[in-house]
Amino acid sequence: MFEQILWMMFLMALAAIVGVLLFRDKPNIIWFIIFAELALIIRFVFIFVMFSNGTEYSGTDGLIYHQLAKDIARQLKSGIPVWNLKYEYTWYTVLVGIQYAIFGINRYAASFVNSFISVLTGYYLTAIALNLKLKERKAFLIGTIYMLIPSMIVWTADTRKESLVFFLIIMIWYMSLKIINNRELSVIRQVLFIAGVCVLIWLSTLLRIYMLYTLSGALFVFLMLYYIKTRRRLALIFCFTIIAFSLFINFTTVRNNMRDYHALAMDRSKSGDEDLDEELRSIFTTIMEKDLAESINSFLTKPHLEEVPYITDIAANTTAIIIVKAEMLLWYLCLIISIFGIMHAFIKWDPYLIGILAFIVSYGLINALISENVPDTYYRYRAAIIAPMLLFVDYKSFFLDIKGLIMGNSSRIRTENL
Repeated sequence: MFEQILWMMFLMALAAIVGVLLFRDKPNIIWFIIFAELALIIRFVFIFVMFSNGTEYSGTDGLIYHQLAKDIARQLKSGIPVWNLKYEYTWYTVLVGIQYAIFGINRYAASFVNSFISVLTGYYLTAIALNLKLKERKAFLIGTIYMLIPSMIVWTADTRKESLVFFLIIMIWYMSLKIINNRELSVIRQVLFIAGVCVLIWLSTLLRIYMLYTLSGALFVFLMLYYIKTRRRLALIFCFTIIAFSLFINFTTVRNNMRDYHALAMDRSKSGDEDLDEELRSIFTTIMEKDLAESINSFLTKPHLEEVPYITDIAANTTAIIIVKAEMLLWYLCLIISIFGIMHAFIKWDPYLIGILAFIVSYGLINALISENVPDTYYRYRAAIIAPMLLFVDYKSFFLDIKGLIMGNSSRIRTENL
């Protein structure tokens, strides 16, 4: 128990330090950091409850990754270098295995680190909102809501890869905005940031194969629209770098990792599926058999309120059922309000927000088509778009745009740049 306390105290102190460094010039930083620490504490409590029956028996994917990480730790201790490790699923298990090899096998500690990464995601989501010139109060509210959403606590407080997936998505968009927004960056720093975005796209692809297409495609939309609007050569250089890198990753990483990819829905009713072409054919067959409208609706809205009590992990848990139902109602409200935020992005013709929207749409479409038609599955995979979606939950800006158009200020709206 003493070891767990040390881990929690260290990560809470680190979260406070990162928050102060990232938002040191903002007057409301103290309250935001307090809420961030509260989000961490809630996750810590949830972890202890989740592992009350033992760390070797609790969880599904989290338990599998934990077991694989223990094997990786044993390989490392036996002298096998990192580049020769044998592992399954994703490199996230290697990351946890390295932690186990250095600090000892401790699933609590691995879950604590994931919780900390989730808080960092909230920090950088807030930083994006601030860089988009949102009011400080609203920007801090976005980050706070994200960190305290119940499902975010569940998905990021275990030895799952979700926490890292969400963090990489937000960091890619944060760094991309910084490259474009900060005109004082030196050429060397621009190159480093662009290289960093490429590396993060590659790492995201190794966690979820289709992330290559959703992220690179959305960045292409953002950068091309930005170039058309501003004619900045940097946008073209950034864009073509992303395209070239994505093509390279597609042929060197995606095809090699597509075989037996566990997250894709395969049609196993027929014999075969022994080579990549057969597996791809199986995926496309599954997609073609789906009702597109129904799949999209399910991805965005499930679990419906009447389905919540039947979610396996919370069945018969009245408190959990009430919390999930409340979250779903909040999500439906966010979906409705975000329509106004999306219209505002198009009226303002904001390349960055339109690019993020392209990511949300492409990610949602892919998951709607390849995910199993199970409310639990949609609920979990939809979690990746919650953070970027919060940037659109704004109705006031849209009505101010309409007011400006009516009052004859349309030229001001159209000439705003990032």
